[in-house]
Amino acid sequence: MRASAIARAGRLRASLVTLHRALVPAALLLAGCDHGLEPPEAPPVGAIRGTVTYVQDPAQWPRLDSLRDLRFFALPFVPRDTLDLFRDLNQLVFSERLAFYVTGDTFFVDNVEARAYLYSGVAQQFSDNLLDWRPVGLYEGAGGVFLVRAGQVAELAITVDFERPPPFPPSRAAR
Repeated sequence: MRASAIARAGRLRASLVTLHRALVPAALLLAGCDHGLEPPEAPPVGAIRGTVTYVQDPAQWPRLDSLRDLRFFALPFVPRDTLDLFRDLNQLVFSERLAFYVTGDTFFVDNVEARAYLYSGVAQQFSDNLLDWRPVGLYEGAGGVFLVRAGQVAELAITVDFERPPPFPPSRAAR
């Protein structure tokens, strides 16, 4: 009887060791998780709505060979050069393509990160080269700075003058 009791105690001890080896790592793993399998919390977002007014009559717009694309853009920084615009594409906000040869247009950009935007306006792609963009009108209200607040829509008005585009890169005084 004694031998069978010792054998049972040995099997019980082996079972407890196996259970311990399985449960301790699982408990440590679960203790390290704060939200389980939930996705990380998304940053707060808002939207931007704007109107664009063109100084030129549609017949006076640039020719199509120098008007490949036209879009609203917004950046949380003032760029130093064209490449600066593309260094962190996650920070670049832009609209769908704007209409050509019109007196005005509107845009709406949803799911925009809630933050301050320091440099925004309308940009023209003037050749087939992906990097050939220039601003043709800037948002100038409130010193060119606007804030997108979570759950709200920022309203902007931009005037575009193809014959007198803003300087690019911006002057040091604007930075």
